[in-house]
Amino acid sequence: MKKRNRILALILAAAVSMSMAACGKSGADSETSTDAGVEADAGADSDAAAEDAEEPAEQEEADPFAAAQENMKEITSLDASTEMEMDMVVGANGEEQSLESVTTMAMSCIYDPLQMSMDVTVDAGEAGSMTTTMYVENTDDGCMAYMNDGSGWQSQEISVTDVDQYDFSTDMGVYLNGDYGFQAEGKDEVNGAAAYKYTGSITGDEMKDLMLSSGALDSVSRIGLDTSQVDGMLDGLGDLAINLWIDEATLYPVKYEIDMTEAMDTLMNNMIAAMGEQGEGLSMSIPKMVVSMTCSNYNGVTEISIPEEAKAN
Repeated sequence: MKKRNRILALILAAAVSMSMAACGKSGADSETSTDAGVEADAGADSDAAAEDAEEPAEQEEADPFAAAQENMKEITSLDASTEMEMDMVVGANGEEQSLESVTTMAMSCIYDPLQMSMDVTVDAGEAGSMTTTMYVENTDDGCMAYMNDGSGWQSQEISVTDVDQYDFSTDMGVYLNGDYGFQAEGKDEVNGAAAYKYTGSITGDEMKDLMLSSGALDSVSRIGLDTSQVDGMLDGLGDLAINLWIDEATLYPVKYEIDMTEAMDTLMNNMIAAMGEQGEGLSMSIPKMVVSMTCSNYNGVTEISIPEEAKAN
């Protein structure tokens, strides 16, 4: 299999999977709901609840999940990073190739006025690697993006919607406030610090609705699939397990992790089937797909410097 075909297949799968990981934004309610956190104990009765409500506030133990929801309303800046580990087996014209890749994105963001810096690297081992540096800023002339993939700087005006896909604080807000049945799982450690761990899941039907409403599959339009074919690709995705961690000391969310293996494997097979004759002789399976994101330095990013050479193009 030609190296170019392997990289194109990898990029397509990566684009779809990263969209799946972040597509909850467009389907999320813009208002934060404190009712969407950890499910209450079904055995608690109204008398006990009333008794607790009468206790002095200082005797009540803070709910880390609810506190994190409140803290995310006041974000002015942050640092964040994502990592996507993906194993893929691609077959074409009787040849088969296994690919292991790690896609990383390191980002800093200031929200008012909007500024972002990002470094994105797709490392596919022997198949090659690609690195892109990107800056975003909101100017009087609109929202501008400056990109360099190693061949020189390019700039273009983009919409706020385009920027949303890189807004990691929104990602965290989506999972904190979404109805994903989070349950407390005790304490864990993230980056050397104690954190509360919660587990939840997104059902396949919820993922399908979110992806259709968000346009997360726009990246597959290049292969000529119509609306009904794209809709069919999203059937039978299965549930996606979500792990979420909240820092014990700051009560900010510091990490989430989604195991997308089953959903991506099903999606890739559905996509090839939907391609019909165009997909004949092509196969793609995903033995592993895990996406994680960590956030840090909340409200601590004070300056992002955009290179003058980037703005000059």
